Amino acid sequence: MSHLPVYIPKLTRRQLLRIGAVAIAGYDLMPMVCPVNVVAKERVKPRGTAEFCLFVFLQGGASHLDTFDVKEGRWTPPDFDIRTLKPDLRLPVGLFPKLGQKLERLAIVRSMETWETEHGRATYYLHVAHPVSPARVREVPSLGAVVAYEFHNRRRLTDFLAPFVSMNYGPDQVKEGCLDSQFAPLNLDTRGGDFPFVIPEKEASRFERRFKYLNSMTELSAGLLGSKNSHEQKLEVYRNDALTMMQSPQITGILRMEEEEKKRYGASAFGDACILARNLLAADAGTRFIGIHQGGWDLHTNIYDKTEKSNHYTLSRELDNGLAELIGDMQKIKTKDGRSLLERTLIVSMGEFGRTPGDITVNKGRDHHRFAMSGLFAGAGIVGGRAIGATDEQGARVIRPGWAKKRSVYPEDVAATIYSALGIDWTKEITNTPSGRVFQYVEPQSGTDFLDVAEVAELFG
Repeated sequence: MSHLPVYIPKLTRRQLLRIGAVAIAGYDLMPMVCPVNVVAKERVKPRGTAEFCLFVFLQGGASHLDTFDVKEGRWTPPDFDIRTLKPDLRLPVGLFPKLGQKLERLAIVRSMETWETEHGRATYYLHVAHPVSPARVREVPSLGAVVAYEFHNRRRLTDFLAPFVSMNYGPDQVKEGCLDSQFAPLNLDTRGGDFPFVIPEKEASRFERRFKYLNSMTELSAGLLGSKNSHEQKLEVYRNDALTMMQSPQITGILRMEEEEKKRYGASAFGDACILARNLLAADAGTRFIGIHQGGWDLHTNIYDKTEKSNHYTLSRELDNGLAELIGDMQKIKTKDGRSLLERTLIVSMGEFGRTPGDITVNKGRDHHRFAMSGLFAGAGIVGGRAIGATDEQGARVIRPGWAKKRSVYPEDVAATIYSALGIDWTKEITNTPSGRVFQYVEPQSGTDFLDVAEVAELFG
């Protein structure tokens, strides 16, 4: 029997008050329109190879030419140890030794572009597949919220986890927009925070007593003011969903992280998030979309300086440990239908844009660059061991798209690929938004151009 120390989050008195505050704040999470009116264009046939999606966001814009579209030049540190692992597939093994061993599971898209070079706007674009519109910014839902909404009718009575979970995102995260509050992300923070969802046995009776008191106050209020309005009813559902999760006997195991396992995943906030993502998906208890935020990739200065607390080496090592171990574990976990968890999950990893090509700048870093970037894809029928598309010798421009549309792959196409893998028609529209403007799951009009948006079918062979 293992005697390794175990990390299990505890519920303190202060955390109980925080959870109570969630119920109060729930009024801000109420839907802007109800019910939503969704119309399908029925122009496409979704692929439907995935039941879950894990989106790993490399916030700040990871340098594509120093990671998965590696370019060698006088700027390249020798310890990158760049090797040709497969025909036309070179990788800096010195940075990604574990992912290098998982290439058979990974497909790299090297012909990607984006529309924006400002962090906030590019991040928003990536998470919603829409250009920024100040008038609509609060009504546009994120990809995760749309996925949660689409899977709502398949939710089982035994499901107790939130359909959309995010980890280590900040308050500016795109949330549920015009959809119902039940499709908002449940954000877990592994950066030194705790998860106030486990009730220690010694606190159980006190928690039960306080919750009954809260219910009594709610009923008294309803009795004095008359019947509950629709917002109050939805708030009650929101609160009861949280209680169901907290009281589930499985939640402790899902949020448990063995110290030895934490080390295997890299002993980092990102690695811990990968462990929790694995546990949430393996539980198969309602979570359909997970977003993991790994920040720090905005390396304008001292990109290769190992004396810096955060640099290209430390970030690459975190990503390599966490993502490679996650893919390996998901391949080993068998689900009820006999498939591996990886076969049922689409994994996407990318940043909001690429970095300037060629020599590093006078500040020994790389600046924002929208005309070339890379993304990793795995699971759910993705054919690994290859790269799709190519950039020029310096990684400045896409010269070979490598897919049917014969143009660069944009965030809209990534969204369509995610939706298609999950069996969602990406041409659907919500017609009764607060602004009165139709919300398209994937908008074919960018800020500067029109696109014939499509899934990247070549990823699936």
